[in-house]
Amino acid sequence: MIYHDVAGRAGLLEILSWARPHDSAIERAFCREFLDRVPGMTADAFGNRMLVIGDRPRVMWSCHVDTVAARGAQQDVGIDTSGIAGLRNSKAGMSLGADDGAGIWIMLNMIAARRPGLYLFHRGEEQGCLGSRWIRRNTPELLRDIDAAIAFDRADLGDVITHQSYGRTCSDAFAADLVAALNGLDPRFRYKPDDTGVYTDTNEYADIVAECTNLSVGYQRQHGPKERLDVAHCERLLAAMLKLDTSRLVIERDPAIPDDDRWRRFDDYCGHQMNFVDAIVKYPSLAARILEDCGVTLDEFLAISWEEYMGDDTDYRPLMAS
Repeated sequence: MIYHDVAGRAGLLEILSWARPHDSAIERAFCREFLDRVPGMTADAFGNRMLVIGDRPRVMWSCHVDTVAARGAQQDVGIDTSGIAGLRNSKAGMSLGADDGAGIWIMLNMIAARRPGLYLFHRGEEQGCLGSRWIRRNTPELLRDIDAAIAFDRADLGDVITHQSYGRTCSDAFAADLVAALNGLDPRFRYKPDDTGVYTDTNEYADIVAECTNLSVGYQRQHGPKERLDVAHCERLLAAMLKLDTSRLVIERDPAIPDDDRWRRFDDYCGHQMNFVDAIVKYPSLAARILEDCGVTLDEFLAISWEEYMGDDTDYRPLMAS
């Protein structure tokens, strides 16, 4: 069986050209075309794909196959002269899908290079980590020998995540080792430990696997039509992963012992110490950027604001810039 050659930028662009919301026909077709054709790839009952390279590997590599998109479709993707990938004809309801097409591309190329590890291509991450949650509940023995779960699913260029969701998922010692190794492999890297992780598939394994982290792969403004990917960074990260000696990374965290800061961070995460309005007041530029990335124009926002202000008396409309 012939499978897709995803080497180089052409392979990355081909992956990004598939908008694939969870459980859509195009997402299932993508899995058949790009994953099921890889020799040794298997699937569980939920549809997560997995492959093992090496004898009882201790590291699991993680990404997810779904993207944020209003509908599944082929999309036109290009790279500008500065090496930044984006949609050529973007509009509301679309996204580049580098979250997590970049992770898929890195892992498929690692597989092609026969780098040891358990490779997990999760389904439904954007819907609440459905695939990883299914594994944790139904087949946790899959991770019995795994000491470290490393996801390629973080925005920006320099984060090695130590905390996700409601607490610590990775020790400072492991993060420091990984940071030193990555920065040592490429002097252009500026990786550092970061405790502001949100929620990705490796978080689901934090009570099973000692070290669960997430690495920045170079995308920004994810989940919207203005999403971008620093292709050169993604390429450099792949080159580093092909050389990384994971056997030298210290394993320190005990997943059976909750950290003291777990519940404090859970309160923060759930907004018990800050409501939504407070957060927008504190971060107005971020709120505006999120609205813009979701395709909301200034005129639309002002019109909605006026309707909210006027209540039922909506016969009058303010003039908007054309």
